[in-house]
Amino acid sequence: MISQILSNPAVIAAFLSAIAAIAAAVATWRAPVSAARIGERLRRQGEGELESRRFRMNVFAYIMQGRAEIWSEETVRALNSIDVAFNHSVSVREAWAELYQALNTAPMQNHVVDERIRKLLREMAIDLGISDTLRLDDFGRIYFPTALAEERQARALERQATLQRLAGRGVAAQTNENAALELWPPKPD
Repeated sequence: MISQILSNPAVIAAFLSAIAAIAAAVATWRAPVSAARIGERLRRQGEGELESRRFRMNVFAYIMQGRAEIWSEETVRALNSIDVAFNHSVSVREAWAELYQALNTAPMQNHVVDERIRKLLREMAIDLGISDTLRLDDFGRIYFPTALAEERQARALERQATLQRLAGRGVAAQTNENAALELWPPKPD
């Protein structure tokens, strides 16, 4: 019986037509679901890339804005975020490692630190795709008015005086504590 069915071309054509119709129905039913999944995946990927770029741009902006005071709290936070923000960029991370080494070399050489900051900013700009609008001398041009420099110096002197006062109290407190220990317990008569 199967051999008779297989020998009749009309039956084979009808069978294949039925399979094609079923496949078309399944594809028609699944296409919107698949399209929605693909669309959602692309949207998430796009949002992730946008958020990553925004984070990298913020790190770049904080360092660019704080390059006159590389030790400010915001700039330090941005510097410490480089390895995460630019994890895919070897050149940025190498420039950061060179700056880190220059910052931790005693005695610190300001001209080397300045050159390494400019190099880091240039590598970040290349990674962000904005290097064609910024020149190396743009990274070195810093406006830092005398009033801000004087204010910073006054704060540094105040901090130094406070530390010296606290260190003096620490010695006095230690001396008082040692004297109290000598008095207790009382010596027998």
